[in-house]
Amino acid sequence: MGVGALSRRRGRGCRGAAPPDKLTRMKPATPESDSPPPLPLWLRAASALPWGVAYALAGAAAWFTRAVLRVRVRVARENLEGCFPDWLREHVDETLARHYRALSEVLVEFIKQARMSAAELNERVRFPDAGPVRAALAAGRPVMILTAHCGNWEWALQRLRLEFGVPVIGAYKPPRSGAADRAMMALRSRFGVRMVGAKRLLRELTRLRRQAHIAAFVADQVPTTSPNREWLTFLGRPTAFFPGPAEIARIGSYEVYYVAIRRTARGRYEVHFQPVAAAGEALEPLEFTRRYAARVEAQVRAVPADWMWVHRRWKLEPPVADGPDPDDLP
Repeated sequence: MGVGALSRRRGRGCRGAAPPDKLTRMKPATPESDSPPPLPLWLRAASALPWGVAYALAGAAAWFTRAVLRVRVRVARENLEGCFPDWLREHVDETLARHYRALSEVLVEFIKQARMSAAELNERVRFPDAGPVRAALAAGRPVMILTAHCGNWEWALQRLRLEFGVPVIGAYKPPRSGAADRAMMALRSRFGVRMVGAKRLLRELTRLRRQAHIAAFVADQVPTTSPNREWLTFLGRPTAFFPGPAEIARIGSYEVYYVAIRRTARGRYEVHFQPVAAAGEALEPLEFTRRYAARVEAQVRAVPADWMWVHRRWKLEPPVADGPDPDDLP
């Protein structure tokens, strides 16, 4: 999931939704009811590894990537030290080690998704407070889901489709490698999720405007492709955010939730739905983004090692005249 170049675009609204009885007649998503792209042979082979072996390899890969190859260690360290300047070096080192281990485990879990049944995924990812989202969809209202690169966002995306049985559109930026894109699409669409690039996203959401559906975004990346950026103080630092989700939520009258993904044990997660905006709520885009950023920051501060510290999140400099006010803490 991602927002990519979405913020450059404008589109017609996604007003209206399907009658509630149409939603109740929808069949739950199953692997058999959808037709995902074929899985590459190497992915099928890798996904056949037992869980214990896969996690052992993840641990070894995490250590090798961090301690030997030093992949983005400098970026991750600078990000952590910039956000937590009062941390001792030992605490930063410990968080880095746990962070690389968490990322490796999420990668292994994503690969294992190729052979997981819907029942296993449902058992591993719990939705303890999904009632408000279910009620909104049953009433025919579209729902926007915002999340961050915390926990296993890939599994959470699949669970949305399995839990609610409505069309789920995941916004994403295709990777440059065609082979990588095909492999990721095969995994992400296995349970019926549709991944849509930014250039086609508004058109696809407009097509669904007359029925209940979910639009899902991971919107915590640096908005390098967007000429329009919203600046906030996030984790104590001037930080740019995409305005795209706020614009789409307003145009489509989406009910908006932030999904906080919490790791409860290895390979097991709880997903909590936290309201961001009511359907039709008149919010300024900056206030919408401020609410989202506050949700992300609370989750990052609670479990720092689970966030994507290897991402070059602060490579943009705020405009001198339009930088964040110190009082703009989310």
